[in-house]
Amino acid sequence: MAQPQRISGEDQTVFKIGTIEANEGKKTTGYIKVAELPIGEVVVPLTIINGTQNGPKLLVEAGIHGTEYPGIKAAQVLAQEIKPSQLKGTLIILHCANVPMYNAKTAFVNPIDDINFNRIFPGQPTFTGFYGPGSISHHITDYIYENIMKKATHFIDLHGGDLPELCPCFAVSTKTGDENKDKDTEAMLKYSLADFVTLRPPNQALTTTGAASRAQIPNMLIESGGGGLLSVENTGRHVNAVINVMKYLKMLEGKPTEPKTQRRLTELAVGIRAKRGGFFTYMVNAGDVVKEGQLIGQITNPFGEVLEDIKAPMRGAVNIINFLSAKNTGDPLFSIVELAN
Repeated sequence: MAQPQRISGEDQTVFKIGTIEANEGKKTTGYIKVAELPIGEVVVPLTIINGTQNGPKLLVEAGIHGTEYPGIKAAQVLAQEIKPSQLKGTLIILHCANVPMYNAKTAFVNPIDDINFNRIFPGQPTFTGFYGPGSISHHITDYIYENIMKKATHFIDLHGGDLPELCPCFAVSTKTGDENKDKDTEAMLKYSLADFVTLRPPNQALTTTGAASRAQIPNMLIESGGGGLLSVENTGRHVNAVINVMKYLKMLEGKPTEPKTQRRLTELAVGIRAKRGGFFTYMVNAGDVVKEGQLIGQITNPFGEVLEDIKAPMRGAVNIINFLSAKNTGDPLFSIVELAN
């Protein structure tokens, strides 16, 4: 087993983010202002658990998509179960990054400006014109990046499949380009215990893991669930991933569990959209491995007559099913990712 990157001695006495601080051996919770509304503020809920010994500073973020509930619930479970006396280092839990989306119960985007946080991260708060970057989503993501993520030595992003999606348990990490740090990056991916894993090279993707990699922070995103549903199994996959990674990082006692089965995916993902409007029926499950040319769904008219057969464009794993049956021309149906093994 690879040994985690050693963290040189930042004082463990007090750890502070914004107005929230935790002394050595203490847990503190609270809210941090990240933006302002016409009346009121946008605040995000944060827990800091500060251990009794020096160690990594792990940021666990949930709710970058505010209706992906398994990750949000997992963050709550972790905040309640992990005690400062058990901990080496500091655990930072951002319980819900996208509070406007969470409150509105919308899919994918902050309803204030219709922006997906995980397509602009870490934000561009300085606008360059009357239209374009600089709206409230950019300010919120910029605050999270500059004031929370940059204080971490390691980063885990908890998802859960959005309202119209079904997802298997998969994890993604993006390399930093630093050989020593990427030992942690690869180990975090492995010890996620996800069924499918993808390791990406350093890149300019405007995602949480992409931003973490450019900040030289070993990272991992895990996703399991969907449909606005909260199940014990999907919540548990997220909780177990974090605890297992923390054991690898030696933040918690015990050896990390080795994955029993784990399939590697490449970066090649093909999105399939409806060519015809109608009623969509999917014929495979999230996580199924399909063959090129396999019939995986159909679009029918109101009378049940087939308008379109949907076939897999390549061999790969069904990573996302957009399961809503009423489809317009051009609506998303599937994402299939190529298998590396």
